Amino acid sequence: MKKYIATMLLAFGLINSSYAQEKTAQSAVQQAEKTVVLHIPEMYCQLCVYLVNKELRTVEGVVSTKASMKERTATVVAKENVDNEALIQAVRKLNYSAKVM
Repeated sequence: MKKYIATMLLAFGLINSSYAQEKTAQSAVQQAEKTVVLHIPEMYCQLCVYLVNKELRTVEGVVSTKASMKERTATVVAKENVDNEALIQAVRKLNYSAKVM
């Protein structure tokens, strides 16, 4: 019985160690990201929202986007090394203007 308990404790210790390493790796990834909010005054319809999201997601390093027609903004989560100008250029491809807020 003592062997069983020792084995279980060892196994539990290994699981906790792996879990801690995974959480540390996840937080390192999160720290390497930034959030950029773009103001896009020409976004008046759901198609605009769809197109802006789609175009911004083509920029390398963009993790996620969420455009809001009501607020006329697009919130972009991207890797830290993504240049804000690349995001603005992506919006300009749609003949919209964008400004970092």
